[in-house]
Amino acid sequence: MTRGKKPEAAIAEAKDFAVRMGYRLMDNPYADLLYDYLIFKPESVRAVKVRQTRYHIDPNGFYEQQLPDEILGLRALPFPPFIQRELWLRTQHERSWRRLLVYDMSMVEIGWWGPDEYTNPHAR
Repeated sequence: MTRGKKPEAAIAEAKDFAVRMGYRLMDNPYADLLYDYLIFKPESVRAVKVRQTRYHIDPNGFYEQQLPDEILGLRALPFPPFIQRELWLRTQHERSWRRLLVYDMSMVEIGWWGPDEYTNPHAR
């Protein structure tokens, strides 16, 4: 589904970011499941897919149109509904992560004070 090789450096950096927020993590051992790792702490479990793109992401555009493979892959995961799915997105020129929660029928960008006291500089 996803084209190209995995962004290994971005995944490593995202894992460090998750650990700083207090999460523990488990890598994905299954190549057919389209997520990179699970993050968890007592109040939350999330499947995370990391994506780095070369080009600017239009904040007024629809992520479903810009990143269809990643979003469909997260929605198709065989996990119970209480395990949230997140797409962590960054372009080459941005030094902060966009955290997107992926639901069955919609998506939402985690805002200024989302989970874990995370501040999203891209949120309006």
